Amino acid sequence: MNVLILQCGGPTPVVNASLAAAIAACQTHRAVGQIWGARLGLQGLVQGDWVELTGLPATALERLSRQPGAALGSGRYRLREEELPAAFAHLAKRRIGVLLLLGGNGTMAAAHRLERHGVASGYKVDGQPLRVVGIPKTVDNDLAGTEVAPGYGSAARFIAQTVRDISLDLYAMRNFDDVAVLEVMGRHAGWLAAAAALARSHPDDAPHLILVPERPLDEEAFLTAVAAVHRRHGICLVVAAEGLRDSAGQFLAEKFQKAEVDASGQRMLGLAAGVAPYLAHLVRSRLGLLCRQQRPDTIQRSCRALAHETDRQLAVLVGRAGVEAALAGVSGHMVGLRHTPGGWETAPVPFAQVVGQERLLPASFLAADTYDLAPPFYDYTNTIGLSVEREYVAF
Repeated sequence: MNVLILQCGGPTPVVNASLAAAIAACQTHRAVGQIWGARLGLQGLVQGDWVELTGLPATALERLSRQPGAALGSGRYRLREEELPAAFAHLAKRRIGVLLLLGGNGTMAAAHRLERHGVASGYKVDGQPLRVVGIPKTVDNDLAGTEVAPGYGSAARFIAQTVRDISLDLYAMRNFDDVAVLEVMGRHAGWLAAAAALARSHPDDAPHLILVPERPLDEEAFLTAVAAVHRRHGICLVVAAEGLRDSAGQFLAEKFQKAEVDASGQRMLGLAAGVAPYLAHLVRSRLGLLCRQQRPDTIQRSCRALAHETDRQLAVLVGRAGVEAALAGVSGHMVGLRHTPGGWETAPVPFAQVVGQERLLPASFLAADTYDLAPPFYDYTNTIGLSVEREYVAF
């Protein structure tokens, strides 16, 4: 049978490791004929814009496995119902028996639709129905059905290391700069913002306040906390997720300017005025403190220099497992990761248990009365092997 692979949604530093592993696994199976990749994800699927990957040499696969971005091209193309027949016509033309989709929540929803359409339309190749398998990927770590999503570890390490570096810069300039706000990705889930806590070597170290979407922000209480931290330390470093909302439920990112909507129907909060500008304005206008704003934007999901090796290994594991599951007859499932005493294992999770769900930070991970994390979060990061260089010299 022939195989088609798609990459969808925002890239990560390790998503190509999943792609390379899936290609390599296909190359070793006698049951696989041709291996194809759709350019620009679902858009390429619909338009038939494919590239053949069958003979990709091992040297290219090794380079690919450590390359950030999404080598096939990605995007947030929204698959319309009326486009499904054309997509399946392209699949039939190249006799595709296995469809692998690498992505996050939106991708798994699209995979679920494709799998159901294949069944409903009676699509078969050599008497076999189409096998659709999802391979998890997202820096947001908000996919249900898996204990961690490949991509999170590298982005989390970037955030933690960046926070540590910014904090030392802010402390060095404490007689001039007062407050800094770092805005990180995370529309509904605060996993990346939470990772900033790993920057601390000592309890009083920055970040001093971590703001996550799971908890609406009381602006008056926030300002009181900033003022208190500044009185104590002479500085205050705030880390805020882009999807932070106020007590009324409004995105802070849209308080200056309403965000545009992308092709998938989501608000593009990163292109709006933003959380960092709004909070910085609040601090300057209400507290009279000099406040810098930092927005790393897409570099947090594309920085190979701080890619996490365990994260890359997990990306390889799910890429290989996706192929093995499909060739064993599995369809309508995503590959989930589960940590055991013996290490990481994979298990297929039905799309129905993934689609429409969001894996938010558990309440137990959040400190009860402060803008901080609780011990169970650190237990979790130890499980996935997250660590950064935290020691420093102070005079």
